Amino acid sequence: MSNQIPAPKTLHIVLNGVMEDSRVLKCAWSLGNAGWEVLVTGASPYTYPDSLDIGYAAIRRLPLKVVVKQQSAAFILRALRYYKRRFEAKYLPAKKPMIPNLRKATSEILPVAMEFGPDVVHAHDYTALPIAGAVVDAMRRAGRKVALVYDAHEYVPGVAHLRKPLADLYTENERKYAATADAVLSVSEGMSDLLIPHLGVSARPEIVANDPLVEGQQTSVRNLRVDCGIGPEVPLLVYSGAVAPQRGILTAVEALRKLPGVHLVVIANPKNETVLALQAGASDLADRFHVKPYVPNAELVSYLSTADIGLIPIHHRLNHEISLITKFGEYMQAKLPIVVSDVKTMSEEVLRLGNGEVFIAEDVAGFVAAVTKVLADPAKYRAKYTAERLAERSWERQAEGLLAIYSRISGTSSQAREHRPFKISKPVKD
Repeated sequence: MSNQIPAPKTLHIVLNGVMEDSRVLKCAWSLGNAGWEVLVTGASPYTYPDSLDIGYAAIRRLPLKVVVKQQSAAFILRALRYYKRRFEAKYLPAKKPMIPNLRKATSEILPVAMEFGPDVVHAHDYTALPIAGAVVDAMRRAGRKVALVYDAHEYVPGVAHLRKPLADLYTENERKYAATADAVLSVSEGMSDLLIPHLGVSARPEIVANDPLVEGQQTSVRNLRVDCGIGPEVPLLVYSGAVAPQRGILTAVEALRKLPGVHLVVIANPKNETVLALQAGASDLADRFHVKPYVPNAELVSYLSTADIGLIPIHHRLNHEISLITKFGEYMQAKLPIVVSDVKTMSEEVLRLGNGEVFIAEDVAGFVAAVTKVLADPAKYRAKYTAERLAERSWERQAEGLLAIYSRISGTSSQAREHRPFKISKPVKD
């Protein structure tokens, strides 16, 4: 008879396709290597469920919401919803909003949870918390011992696309389940400051920053400068990641006209509407403004490393003020000096580390001055990236804290397994 203790189990709930969510993937991968049995439930992009895995962690994507594949059909549905909301607001009495997909998602995930029997249920973001909370409540009523983790990816009052009635409802659910959660996670000190009064909790949310994974980084098969058609002596600014007007890339594009000889490359979806609009408005800069598609995440740090400066020119928005976004750590691991707008958390970190310069958001002249200062002595800023400092800004360091939290709240211990690499399998239809 084997005396081996069964591995503790954790169920992660997220309402996206999982594959694009680096935080969820890193949590699942690290916990799996540490000896936890991990199951992630996400939203299938199809009308059928499918499965995949990363390391030891299993991922099951369920049909949690209506999927519209055709772009034209999606446009029509959005328009219909818009006019429906206008009609209801004008002619019908106000109705209390409902959490989108709550009933359907809970009915899909609860049987999976009951069969899996997790020791910990981990809710990723405010959208998943009501579902995770309902699942945990049902399991506890059934006599199961299970801990709840609320991983607050965003600060709800700062989510611009949420209308107030729905934001209030999500906040109501946040407060309800934060009161019974065994741990509340935050991504930065600034967010923790805001979450304490927002959630009505006395214990400070514990920080697990969304820093980049260092292990498994690979040399990129592409070269950023070769892709831009420039040599090593040409000054190159890089922006990597999601593109939208509030990301502030227009400031960098306009600044190019005052930075002769300097090139700017945006690594993003080339078909993004904002990207296309930026290119259309900068036809005179076509030889110095480049747009390149994403590279595999494991190759990103290597790909970025041939640039001279990493840019974070975001506008002042509530969630921008409190975030230390993923690209901040990616630029650091690539040893790039950083030019960031004066959003609170990131500008303070740049000033603390001395690894870049800060400018007033949307101020083109200030951006030009910051870039010019860095380009005059880039080695001074790169020298700040000691091995110890880079280790602080790694997912490996954050995972240590995550594992300690899991051990504490579950009352269980896990035994590390033979290490598996950070590699996502192809989805298989169930």
